Amino acid sequence: SSNRRPGVRHSTFESLRLGRRSQSTASGFLRFWDSLNFKKDIEFVGITVLFLDEKVNFMTHGFTPVGCANYYMSSLKAGSIVKVDRFEVARCGWANPFYPGL
Repeated sequence: SSNRRPGVRHSTFESLRLGRRSQSTASGFLRFWDSLNFKKDIEFVGITVLFLDEKVNFMTHGFTPVGCANYYMSSLKAGSIVKVDRFEVARCGWANPFYPGL
């Protein structure tokens, strides 16, 4: 596909572990949207991203804070494979979302 970045190979979420900021993964990128703080005059606080791992049929979301969001937004394209480094995996009610570090 034309959206695939050269040199970025797909990996699965199966090897991810809770915590551990030294992890990396490459997976399908579905979409992103602005994350807003409605209690503070609809302040932009970052972007929420949605990833799909087709190999293990798993979808997860991540959050990139405002300090990094503008840097990444221009390169995020639906259907592409994206590599994410230096993030934490945290347990939540329905999935294990990961949070890219600053």
